[in-house]
Amino acid sequence: MLLQSNEACLEDMLAALRLDISNHQKRKLLQYTDFLIEGLKRQRLTGEKSAEGIIRRQLYDSLYPLTIISFQAGSKVLDLGSGAGLPGMPIKICLPEVLMCLLDSNQRKIKFLIEAANLLGLDKLEFISGRAEELAHSNDHREKYDHVLAKAVASTAVLAELALPFLKTGGQALLYKGPQGAREAELAGRAIDLCGGNIEKVWHYNLPAGEKRSIFLIRKIKNTPPQYPRAVGKPARRPLT
Repeated sequence: MLLQSNEACLEDMLAALRLDISNHQKRKLLQYTDFLIEGLKRQRLTGEKSAEGIIRRQLYDSLYPLTIISFQAGSKVLDLGSGAGLPGMPIKICLPEVLMCLLDSNQRKIKFLIEAANLLGLDKLEFISGRAEELAHSNDHREKYDHVLAKAVASTAVLAELALPFLKTGGQALLYKGPQGAREAELAGRAIDLCGGNIEKVWHYNLPAGEKRSIFLIRKIKNTPPQYPRAVGKPARRPLT
């Protein structure tokens, strides 16, 4: 009976987003939800404690970008500070043709993500353990991505310095923000400009329960200067505002 309830909840969530995905993908989203619930018994992965909360809030929020932009087949996407895999894992389930790279500094969370990917039988996935401030200076990662996703990671000024160095010129950073997103973006103008970006568009929307959310699309319009991001911890301690 619980599984049927989760299936109905998922169908309602997808209908609200007007997303049409296969039954196979729906099963994987439900499996991922179950795996998150199980993982919560071992470590803190998300603030949600119920399957309904994960579906109606976390999955809805994670998948919202699929309603507003297109991800080209073969594009390289970085989920910055992926944590439990939100938003990267749900997007990957729905877009199997993209290469999704999940980055987190917490080894236990990377282990969880690898286990989840194995359970779900997902491919074209990479798992990156480390600090963004260091990895963004690596030849393997600097200016190599078409999209960077960042959900509930840091302030917009900090995210600009961390995310933009990973993007190719012309690439997009999608920053998930809450009700204070507009104020954060205003304060982050200098950081965005210094790191080679420009706010191209903003979407405001509500989760099914009414919570306000925003997504800021920052376009990479020029190369990020080599000094950014600064050393580990500095972007958070002294944002470029």
